[in-house]
Amino acid sequence: MTRQARWVLGLWTLLALVVFNVTFDWQTRLAGLEFAGTQLHRHVSGQSVVTINDGFRPMVGAAARRSSLWLGLVLGAGVIATTVASRASQH
Repeated sequence: MTRQARWVLGLWTLLALVVFNVTFDWQTRLAGLEFAGTQLHRHVSGQSVVTINDGFRPMVGAAARRSSLWLGLVLGAGVIATTVASRASQH
């Protein structure tokens, strides 16, 4: 693998990490708003509130899995694109 291809893969990795962070932050924010709304609704209706561990933690886990999927897709696309471009430039 050429030095240029390694640089390109490094940039794709950086992009994939940024995509992960942005999507995870956004989804965690939405999960927090949903959890707070659910807690407020339960409190107003006289039901017992759910603990953070029982209510919010599964939402964060799901957000991490969805964000990891995006990380894998972006990184996979970058590896494939870099490999194809590197092989095409060698011929």
